[in-house]
Amino acid sequence: MKKYFSITFIFVLAISLVSCINNSEKKVEEKEITAADILGNPEYLAMSYGGYREKSRDIQPTIEQLKEDMKILSAMGVKIVRTYNVHFNQAANLLKAIKALKEEDSNFEMYVMLGAWIDCENAFDYEKKPNHNAESPRNATEIETAVKLANQYPKIVKVLAVGNEAMVHWATSYYVQPSVILK
Repeated sequence: MKKYFSITFIFVLAISLVSCINNSEKKVEEKEITAADILGNPEYLAMSYGGYREKSRDIQPTIEQLKEDMKILSAMGVKIVRTYNVHFNQAANLLKAIKALKEEDSNFEMYVMLGAWIDCENAFDYEKKPNHNAESPRNATEIETAVKLANQYPKIVKVLAVGNEAMVHWATSYYVQPSVILK
């Protein structure tokens, strides 16, 4: 009986060790973070962000400046930044900056809610009256660019925000009816 117990014990011990060795060799897969994981989660602080340093958006922040900002925000506990348009280089450069930071430090965690700016027809054209029931021809390019960036950076872009800033009635120069946004 003792011999049977000893052989059984050694056999169970050997299987346990082999199992541990095999498990340690398996590559640990990262869980893909989704919008559902971060939205409303108090561990994922968010902040609206524009990295502009000048009075005009004609002067875009550099990737190094954006990296510096992301490091500061990360140190403050911010893990999500919300942008407002993709037709300036700041949005694409922000994604490049975050990707570079993640490559430099695998523990760096920052995600983007990428905003697609939507306008009504004649928005900001002070010689014509805004048509709040029709969209600006520029909107298609904005959406295409946002989708392209989201597909290019799926581990960073977790949410596309489309036109929410254009759906407030006080935005009289560019307000868009919800039906235009839904289109």
